[in-house]
Amino acid sequence: MRPVAHLRLFILMLCVAYGIPAAAEPALQYEMAEAKTGRVLSTAWGWTEPTDNAPHTVTVTSRTVFTRGSEWLVRAVFTADKPPRCVSWEETVRRKDGAVMSTHQVKWGPELFPFLSGPFPADAYPLEVPLGYVIGHLGLGTQSTASFHTVLIDTLPQFDLWLDGKETVRVPAGEFDCHRVRMRANAQSLFPKLPSFVRPFLSFFIPTYTLWLTVNEPQLLVQYSGQLGPPGSPELLVRLLKVSDTHPQFRDQSPTQ
Repeated sequence: MRPVAHLRLFILMLCVAYGIPAAAEPALQYEMAEAKTGRVLSTAWGWTEPTDNAPHTVTVTSRTVFTRGSEWLVRAVFTADKPPRCVSWEETVRRKDGAVMSTHQVKWGPELFPFLSGPFPADAYPLEVPLGYVIGHLGLGTQSTASFHTVLIDTLPQFDLWLDGKETVRVPAGEFDCHRVRMRANAQSLFPKLPSFVRPFLSFFIPTYTLWLTVNEPQLLVQYSGQLGPPGSPELLVRLLKVSDTHPQFRDQSPTQ
């Protein structure tokens, strides 16, 4: 997977509300830093809110502010299913002075990918959307394994997740009883055309990420540890800083419908 795709996956996966019902609407604040040096890379907030004129959907918002001041805002609309289905998403990138550098709006569906060789699964998500919301609705805890898909041109990479014990984790937001969850891209889905005897070897080069999700519902992401990019890339540490009823202020557009 390309480094840019890794960056989008990690930031969006780790900075959004995990399974928070729309009625509660708290904002979760996270800090992403290099694990070795402690250098802060970004601060992120995430929350959910009802979608206008669509009672069976929820809008999930993530706002990431980088250390140099630029801002990345993503809003995605999901159905209330389990797992949720992505309906649409939009993103806006702003400079430190607030000037809009780019915007993007997408209606999500199989029509976007005419070169896919197989069916378009309901659990296929763009890398740009807040995947943390999805992971919080996969039932980890009541079941020991789960998975979801992303789309890369003509393939459907699958991410596998599995429970690896429980532990109490202390972060700036407090102390939480957590499930320790491992996550890794499935080698067969990444390289479907390679001979099967080669895939176990390639698995050694696919990073495994560790997430800590609260045991209690609704599940929150408490901490994350893992690489950004291929083997040899920096290790990241993401920690929950704060749970607040106040959402961060920013210039915004209406969510995609």
